[in-house]
Amino acid sequence: MEMDLSEVKEMEKDEEIDSDLSDSDTEEPEEKILNATSVSALDMILKSLWNISVFVSNLSMDYVQEANQSLTDNESVPLQDILRIFMLNNLSLAHPLEANGVSKLFLNILELIPRWNYHFEVNEVAKTICIRCKTDMAYSGETSYGIIINANSLRVYKSAFKEFTFENIIKAIMINVKMLCDKEGCGKRNYVDTMISNLPSAFIVALQWENNETTKEIFDTASVLATEIDISAIYRYVGDSAFTKYRLVSMVWSHGNLYNCVAYENNRWVRHFCSEIEVIGDWDGVLSIFRELHIRPEILFFENAILKDQMFSEQGSED
Repeated sequence: MEMDLSEVKEMEKDEEIDSDLSDSDTEEPEEKILNATSVSALDMILKSLWNISVFVSNLSMDYVQEANQSLTDNESVPLQDILRIFMLNNLSLAHPLEANGVSKLFLNILELIPRWNYHFEVNEVAKTICIRCKTDMAYSGETSYGIIINANSLRVYKSAFKEFTFENIIKAIMINVKMLCDKEGCGKRNYVDTMISNLPSAFIVALQWENNETTKEIFDTASVLATEIDISAIYRYVGDSAFTKYRLVSMVWSHGNLYNCVAYENNRWVRHFCSEIEVIGDWDGVLSIFRELHIRPEILFFENAILKDQMFSEQGSED
């Protein structure tokens, strides 16, 4: 996700943390250098997370109030700023991110807020029946925080299966990953069926790019994306909830040496960059920006649709 913002001047390559952001418990705090590009990525990830209802409601309140006691005595400091200060103090942001590094930075953020992790966790179990020896196999389950997809794979599968939706293509990519039969003497590679029994509050899709894509390839990839997905079309869901649909609420991309966040706010898409906000409008407008500015979206945040609707309903009743 690299974006060239011709209208936005490049921030200084290195910044020093202000003295009031230092840990008050340290007698002689070391001078900490921050890379402007990495700080920009952090800011846009936090901006994206702040558009996830469950993140704002019952999660951030507990943590931020707790962190506030050690970070600042000023009760008027906004919750977003308290969280940002904590991240700046605890993340390593001295160097620019590696290529496709936004998803890794997101995982580093989750490591600092472990009580929130289960809202993003997807507990996967891969199963298959060997086509050679007919052995029924279940591979060790693993916990992920969403899926990582190669951007080129999206284009290849969409070209081959034009009627496939975004979630259909993700499913096809996942199925195409083969695993070895674990029966002694067999060793046959088999397609696997990935199952989940839980529905995360938020579902993450990270895209990996080569960063040498043409304008057409970037747009062809972006055109595959969707603002709503059904997670049961990606995994074989064996839980008992009927609410398996997720809506895209925000995403992060790079533009030049800075990062942007595009979020769905007040029934329209907006773009956050630096301290500016630009109203985009509908999804077609977002796709137009992808094409015009050669944008590569790197991480997409989806939220369970029923949870988001419930949050809005509760907020409306309080008003």
